[in-house]
Order: sequence, then structure tokens, then C-alpha cells
Amino acid sequence: MNSDLLKYLSGKIQDELKVIETDLALGTAKDHGEYKFACGRYRGLLMANNILIETAERMEHDDD
Repeated sequence: MNSDLLKYLSGKIQDELKVIETDLALGTAKDHGEYKFACGRYRGLLMANNILIETAERMEHDDD
């Protein structure tokens, strides 16, 4: 696996984060439970994205 794939996946996650941010900003959640669910998804995607970015950086430094 190369770092380009990880960067691509990170970009896709960032796109989804933007969708969630917009939904939260517009108040599309029907109730508190739906809001909490969206926040949980957001947090999970942030964590996954950070792992991808860290892994891509390590792979690039290992190639040097």
C-alpha cells in the first residue's frame, strides 16, 4: 500500500466530515439522539483520518 492511497482515503473522509459539518450547522438533526449520533460519526471519522494521515507520513519518511 502506498501513501497516495491513504491520502485519497483521507480526502474522502474529509469530504464526509464537511457534509456532517453542514448538516450540524443547518440543524438538520430531528432530535437530540440524531444530533449525538452525528457527533459520534464525526468524532470517529476524525480519529480514522488522523490515523490515515499519520500512517501516510510514516510511510513517506520510511521511503527516505
